[in-house]
Formats: sequence, structure tokens, C-alpha cells
Amino acid sequence: RSMEPTLRDGELLAIARARGAPRRGSIALVDMGEAAPARWQIKRVVGLPGDRLELRDGLFYINGSHHPEPYLNGLPAYLGTEAHSWELAVGECFLLGDNRTHSSDSRMYGPISTARIAGVLLARLWPRPRHFFGR
Repeated sequence: RSMEPTLRDGELLAIARARGAPRRGSIALVDMGEAAPARWQIKRVVGLPGDRLELRDGLFYINGSHHPEPYLNGLPAYLGTEAHSWELAVGECFLLGDNRTHSSDSRMYGPISTARIAGVLLARLWPRPRHFFGR
């Protein structure tokens, strides 16, 4: 449920092996390690190495500028009342689910090493084909 409405359980996906740092907005297959409830997760890359990120007033900011997220399809970027911020180091990225109310992601685990990104989503093959160009 963490990536709805973009992706749903049971869909067949084509994923390309990651080469270097992903692009902002790409959807990644990530090895979250043993600490996460599910080791392999699919999340959206929203923060890149060197970024300063902030969630406040229901909005998402990158390096001080509001970052619109059209893939949320009207869902809020942030539901909390407290502001949160992160500074990403070299080799780190920040991952969020598109359905923020049902997602365990970098808000809980912090930034993720880009080395943990196994691949990026190219396409949904079934039930209805759809291409993703966030590589």
C-alpha cells in the first residue's frame, strides 16, 4: 500500500539494475536491511546526495524550495504538525512511499546509502502496461 495509487500489490514490474545514483523521482527497488519490516521495498527517490530536505506545513521542500509531487495524486506530502529536516551526505538518498500514511520509509529509517538501491523501475508489465522514465 505504500506506493498506491502509483503501484499496487500483485503487479508485474520490469526493473533495471541500478548504475550510479538514481534520478530524483525515480522509483527504486531498495535493500532496506534487516531492521525494516520487509527487507526489499519499492520507494520513490525524492532526495539526492547533498540535498537539504524539509517536511513542514503539509509540504515537501528541497534546498529551501517547495517541491511539487504530482505523483501523489492529491494525497498530502506530509500529515504531521511537526517540521522535520534532513541533510544528505555524499552517497545518500532519501526515499518516500507515494502513500505517505501507509509507508515506512526514510522518515523513519533516515537517508539510505545509494549502494542499497538494487534497481529502478522501468515499466509495469501487468495488469496494464505503463512505462516509467525516472531512471
